[in-house]
Amino acid sequence: MYVIRVRLETAGGPPPARPVAAATVRDALERVLREPARLDHARIRTTPGALDAVAFVSAPGLLAAEAGLRAACVELSHAQGPLAGWLLRHCEADSWLALGLHEQPTYR
Repeated sequence: MYVIRVRLETAGGPPPARPVAAATVRDALERVLREPARLDHARIRTTPGALDAVAFVSAPGLLAAEAGLRAACVELSHAQGPLAGWLLRHCEADSWLALGLHEQPTYR
């Protein structure tokens, strides 16, 4: 399982009146994430102009997990997706968490 941080932002113009619901995004990611990657868990925070998430993705390797989640986010941001018009700004493994460094005293 790999820990991947994701950030999407609205593409210019005024942000939506209400942020998209985290449950909507989680359900959509589970639906569009392609094999061999699989969403195990996600912590998602939304505001009207941004979405930040930490996704726990099972895949044969780190690159497969990142590529699968990145493709899923891009698919959700297409015209018919729940994040239509949003831009993917970041979708990469969190190296601190992946290497277990978050347990070190210097991380706190």
